[in-house]
Amino acid sequence: MPSSRSWFLVPVLAIAAIACDKSTKSPDANIGGTYSVTRETPFFDSGCGQDRLGDGKLRAKTRFTLVAARADCWTIKLGDEDETYIVPTHVRAE
Repeated sequence: MPSSRSWFLVPVLAIAAIACDKSTKSPDANIGGTYSVTRETPFFDSGCGQDRLGDGKLRAKTRFTLVAARADCWTIKLGDEDETYIVPTHVRAE
């Protein structure tokens, strides 16, 4: 049987993990604004809300310009002029 000490560590570790990822709330959408990805994020070539993992992933620190925004899906333009879609849960304004 696990000690009472290990039962204490489970909630502490869970809280610590949640506290480390503070970037789950989308920043305010400023069309034309510059943003960056805070952690690896899937992108979609034909819109968000698809029942699949995405067409690829943007690496952390990838910068982009916001083209259009809905609460759950942003159209973005990458530096190489490609436009794609992301769910903006792990981004921050530059």
